[in-house]
Amino acid sequence: MKTFNVDEAFEILKSNKITTHKESVRRWLRQGVIKGIAPKTRKEGWKVHENELQAFIKQRLPNHVTTSVVRESNTTNVANDEIRKKVRSEMWWELAGKYIFEGHTEIKKTLVRECIEHRRYPRELEDKVWEACLANSSAYSKPRINYLLEAFSFDGNRILLDTNFSTREEQIMFPIIEYVRKKH
Repeated sequence: MKTFNVDEAFEILKSNKITTHKESVRRWLRQGVIKGIAPKTRKEGWKVHENELQAFIKQRLPNHVTTSVVRESNTTNVANDEIRKKVRSEMWWELAGKYIFEGHTEIKKTLVRECIEHRRYPRELEDKVWEACLANSSAYSKPRINYLLEAFSFDGNRILLDTNFSTREEQIMFPIIEYVRKKH
């Protein structure tokens, strides 16, 4: 029976759009969410049997999506891209509805200003974006955006991160600017 180390298991889970952080895999192994073989020494890592990983994937994905772990390439076959996008969106909304997020980023007015200047948009847009960020974060004292995997919730909409930027703040801020710009 094939076993995977944490890196291999992470790549499989990442290709299934279940997680984007290797530490999540380690945490799930420590908590017993994914059944694995604990390391005996510090140098040795966790091991996961293929059937345990497959069971975890099936538990996380809706019933109408079929997956299979391919032994040689460690990739996952999913029926079709449109179904994958729809299922992914449904899963995202289900988790977001339970307030399960990977993390958050606080929005600072200086970040808004820098991003507006970077795109060479008019200064008036800065105030509109800042007001939208404040309205979106009414439950917090400082504007905050919660994110999960490749998207975040803003103004009741699921917006994808812009992966053309390196920092999480920019990946969130630029799509917000475009969203507000198109809305106004």
